[in-house]
Amino acid sequence: MAYSEMTESQKTRYLNELQLLYHHRGFYVLLLSVLLFFVFSFLDYLLVPGPFFEFLQYRLAVNGFFLLLVYLNYKDVGLQYAVSIPLIGYVFSLLVWALMVARMGGVGSPYFAGFIVAIVIFTALLPLSIIQVLVSGFAGILFYLLSVYFCCPLVDGQGYVFLNNLFFMLAFVLLVAVQSWHETTARKESFLLRIKEEETAEQLDWRAELLEREVTRRSEEHQRSENRFRLLFEHIADDVILVSEKGELLHANPPFFEHLVLSEGADVDLVDLVEPGEGERMRLDLLAPVARGEIVRGYQARLQTAQGVMFEVEINGNKLERQGQVLGLQLVIRDISMRKRMEQKLHQSLQVRKQTENAAIMALARLSEHRDINPHRHLERVREFSRLLAVELSGCLAYQNELSGNAPADLAMASVLHDIGKVGIPDAILFKSDPLTDKDVDTIQRHTIIGGDVIKAMETSDETSDFLEYAKNIAYFHHERWDGSGYPFGLVGDEIPLAARIVALADTYDAMTSTGEYGEQVSHQQALHNILKEAGHHFDPAVVDAFLSCSAEFERVCNTESLSGNASVG
Repeated sequence: MAYSEMTESQKTRYLNELQLLYHHRGFYVLLLSVLLFFVFSFLDYLLVPGPFFEFLQYRLAVNGFFLLLVYLNYKDVGLQYAVSIPLIGYVFSLLVWALMVARMGGVGSPYFAGFIVAIVIFTALLPLSIIQVLVSGFAGILFYLLSVYFCCPLVDGQGYVFLNNLFFMLAFVLLVAVQSWHETTARKESFLLRIKEEETAEQLDWRAELLEREVTRRSEEHQRSENRFRLLFEHIADDVILVSEKGELLHANPPFFEHLVLSEGADVDLVDLVEPGEGERMRLDLLAPVARGEIVRGYQARLQTAQGVMFEVEINGNKLERQGQVLGLQLVIRDISMRKRMEQKLHQSLQVRKQTENAAIMALARLSEHRDINPHRHLERVREFSRLLAVELSGCLAYQNELSGNAPADLAMASVLHDIGKVGIPDAILFKSDPLTDKDVDTIQRHTIIGGDVIKAMETSDETSDFLEYAKNIAYFHHERWDGSGYPFGLVGDEIPLAARIVALADTYDAMTSTGEYGEQVSHQQALHNILKEAGHHFDPAVVDAFLSCSAEFERVCNTESLSGNASVG
């Protein structure tokens, strides 16, 4: 499901979460601004001792204003001003930096870096869209231009300095725009994944509860404990580095050194930081393509901190050039360890749910097993025989589409419900020791209709799962015959669903080799001979061919005292 396909309520929920994220991060943006304005006072003392006290007054006034904004943000519990409060702080900081640049001579002032700091703090920490980042970034550049042209016009020799300053400001705006685009995409994908997981969990809960009610009938309803995963992302700036074609570090932003626990300015080779044995792959799949001018996206690796801690990262890279000269390979590194762990936990959660569903299905199927005179582990053997036939047939061109993916496992699990309808047959007939009358036979044959109707009632009008479709067809039609002499409807050939044709052979084989229901209990070879004679009469010839191909596996299962449930369904 894409973002554009979400319902209005889901979009409203997403926007509310985004507004809350604005509120939280705006608080940290304002506090960080207060801290940086205070720290810059020490630079004033070193760089401009003359107007130090004048600038100190500016900074104290700015900090007082920002602390007021922090207080207003704290009081804004309704999130009505979550965006406007940090925006006011951003505009105010730009005005102050413009004043200080103008005060210190315009282009020659080192305080142009303050614009970069303000732009990066506001656009990188707040969850802005790429358009908002570009508008905010270019607004900061506009303030810088106004402070230069209207307050301190350029003089001879300052043109290159002006272009240099402008280049760095544009570069940071574009870098943060790329980072914002990736974060916005990841945030939407994370939200959609959480919505899908919740919907899937609700659907699985409903089906599991329906099966449990069918098995236990009047038993008390048990509350099922389940783990709910919510993807909580707290944004941090990505690591942005510049390396040589060999991987030698040329430049990096502070988060890179923080994440890798390295001292700034350390002599670092990126290849030495990857997992042992992966250095050559990084050279071939990342550094070499980027050096050739290719843009690499989504390269995944494991980096190791100075303390030996490994973490998963995703790297995007491109070659950075200026005026035909290669400056280096620019890499944007994102920590994806949390995402990897969440994907693994989600997979484990779905596995647990599948196992719970299978256990409930087996419990339901055993109702029919206890209502009939069946050999020990009859259901497990029929399930395994059905799986073997389905897997064998999936290799045939005619059945590849119908038996692709997880279909053999679903069909095999559905086979255990083939005689569920026998729970509706009276004991007096089902366990009758005297010969059955024609009426008794008709009553017993109705177990196919009863079983199919029970499973059909489990289906929803909107969507039917492959498992329930298999189970319904098997229950209705597993006693139909290829030549039309079966019951309950007398279907002929391909009119009989494939799943029912498969289970018909599997059930008959087990009856021959374990109970003698079709006569005297026989060996595997005799059962194989009997089934071959029924090809085209009782059984689908294609299913018989599949049985011949895997008959050795049938014999192994037949001679195995105990089958593992998990192994049987693959």
